[in-house]
Amino acid sequence: MTSTCKTLELSRPCSAAALSGIVGLVALVAAHLGIARAAEDTKVFEIAEYRYSVELPKGCRHDEGPGTLDAICSPDLDAEKSLAASAAVALVLEVGVEAVPADAGAPPAELAQRYSQTQFKEELAEAVCGESDRSKVKVDNAKQVLEAARVVYTAAVTCPEIKFLALGERRATVQFVIAPGLRYRLMARALVEDFERRKEAVDAFFASFRMMP
Repeated sequence: MTSTCKTLELSRPCSAAALSGIVGLVALVAAHLGIARAAEDTKVFEIAEYRYSVELPKGCRHDEGPGTLDAICSPDLDAEKSLAASAAVALVLEVGVEAVPADAGAPPAELAQRYSQTQFKEELAEAVCGESDRSKVKVDNAKQVLEAARVVYTAAVTCPEIKFLALGERRATVQFVIAPGLRYRLMARALVEDFERRKEAVDAFFASFRMMP
């Protein structure tokens, strides 16, 4: 079977190379449209004081405090619903920063000694779930990665249900970035049934985080 390439002048047989070029062009256009659409759906925050930038969905309520930036989002990322959404049950995307002047200039190996993977795991119950009993909190896939100038810790966390509040289990992804002089804590948390639905927004949040000079 022979495909036909149509131009303004005539119709002619379409070669495999031409078909490949057309498919590639369509894929490229689709990719650019996807990037443009994603940019329209997010807002860039640049926090000069703590030297980072991050993108958060526009359909969320954005709360800023000393060293913190939160997006509280309704499950469907509806801006009006997000205004009244409770952080306990909403999708929460959070950045917290702590200045640690004593760590300034320290190489990654030294940073990892000053803030270890054990310390990271011990903080998760309280920091992510607000739970003082660490035995009630499930931590999976805890990892430490030493990069060129920083240490990155990641983990998946499951917070227990709180029956008297009728609050079901919540799932979270956590990333702590230990850099010379600054410690960043990134978290995405939602009810278990909502977390996978919003995986695209969660992944985009972590991928957008950048440290600035």
